[in-house]
Amino acid sequence: MLVDYAVRTQCGVQCSVGWVKVRTKSAIMSSVPLKGIPETFAGADVFITGGSGFMGKVLIEKLIRSCPDVGQVFVLVRPRRGKSPEERIAELVKVPLFDKVREMHPENIQKIVPICGDCSELKLGLDEESLKRMENVQFVFHAAASVRFDDPLEKAILLNTRGTREVIHWATTLKSLKAVVHISTTYSNPEIFEIEERIYPAKMDWRKAIEMAENVDSEVFQTMSQKLTGFAPNTYTFTKGLAEQICNDYHKELPIVVFRPSVVTNTEEEPVHGWIDNFNGPVGLLVGMGIGLMRTGYVNLNNRINCIPADVSIKAMIIAAWKKANEGPGQLTVINSAAEVHKTADYNFLIYDARYVYYKHPMSQVLWAPGGTHAPCKYVYYLLFFLYQVVPSMFLDMALKARGKKPFLLKLQRKVFDAQMSLKYFTDNEWVFKTDNFRNLAHDLLESDRETFSIAYMCLGMQEYYRRCILGGRRYLMRESDDTIPAAKEKLKRLLMINKIAKGLFFALLAYILYKTVYVPYFA
Repeated sequence: MLVDYAVRTQCGVQCSVGWVKVRTKSAIMSSVPLKGIPETFAGADVFITGGSGFMGKVLIEKLIRSCPDVGQVFVLVRPRRGKSPEERIAELVKVPLFDKVREMHPENIQKIVPICGDCSELKLGLDEESLKRMENVQFVFHAAASVRFDDPLEKAILLNTRGTREVIHWATTLKSLKAVVHISTTYSNPEIFEIEERIYPAKMDWRKAIEMAENVDSEVFQTMSQKLTGFAPNTYTFTKGLAEQICNDYHKELPIVVFRPSVVTNTEEEPVHGWIDNFNGPVGLLVGMGIGLMRTGYVNLNNRINCIPADVSIKAMIIAAWKKANEGPGQLTVINSAAEVHKTADYNFLIYDARYVYYKHPMSQVLWAPGGTHAPCKYVYYLLFFLYQVVPSMFLDMALKARGKKPFLLKLQRKVFDAQMSLKYFTDNEWVFKTDNFRNLAHDLLESDRETFSIAYMCLGMQEYYRRCILGGRRYLMRESDDTIPAAKEKLKRLLMINKIAKGLFFALLAYILYKTVYVPYFA
């Protein structure tokens, strides 16, 4: 079905309810009132997988704050030794992300209902009691996935691909279902550098992939992984691409949206500026450079990284679910939640232009003065990585050990190196994402929802956004309050002075060695 939305006014007064004309290929069937987003979600039960992840938390918070009359929000949580599902949810909502909803609608925290299960298990690991409790679910958001690039193919298939199949199989039993939103990634077809909002041809039959993951010996399967994936850059993007094929196969039975965010970063505006709970994406780079841990890299400085703020992507996701609820099944909706090119930053900006932020809001836990040098080729990168990161970490680890503390920097540098290598395909290349469906979401909103669910982004410019990213990393990742900034500035001044002295001594020593080994023997 095709749906045209129009907000109607009467007697010069704007109505809070618009109208939707539902068409088939043959004729217009009817005109029915179109409710706003909060009204559509009022009384509706919601099921969320991946609720304990970054995007899942932002989604839960936005739903219970901006759709205050929403029904129960069922969150799938894996069983964890020593913690009940209720304790895990209580821990989840303690973060500052939920401060605003605690002020506005504290009672809505109780609407979050933990459901014990696991997306990597058949039938999601759900018991009969849980299935009974959720039989009236109207909206499903499937966000659970392993985002590790180095996961074994078997594990990635069972969670990212089979998990999607299990969610969709369960969704077919829901009598009141209005929308299923599958959270994918714009990089689900990374070998294509201009990504449209459509499903691309399958690289492998998803049924066969699941069958092999379930039955083939793990070691044998792993040896076959490169050939099976067509030498994909990682198992994450490959298995997310397979999951999209499942959605495509079921779109005539279910009202499905494939929602593809690009690199999801700190919240821009709500509920707080700069909230983040992981080091993935640019924030890891910015924090790593800000504390002096990362001092060299090997990337194409002119390449752009496509980032979308988490709050913007989540609002778009909710709009997409609302829109699909009014359309029904029959046509698969694919949305690339990605930034327009003029709102993306290149690596030159992130590595060099953003340095001013480190000095304006330095980290209290800074290890060395921020700085370093970009490597023009991989061999220079290996050398600089050893000199700038490995050698200093060795000395700092020895100092820690001498003081009776546990050394950790060399191990951390190993992780930094592995992360840079795993991201090499993505830093070496650049993608263009078509975003017509994403941008049209804003046009489809009713007037009453335009402020609460605005998907405008980078409104204050990139420099201000990334300043908030650094502050968010400082506050929420490094656990440093803003009142420690003055002391951090003083510490940074000392480290800058030490850095200058160390550089002077290094070059003086180098000149002395050259003088003794080259100049003196030559003129002797």
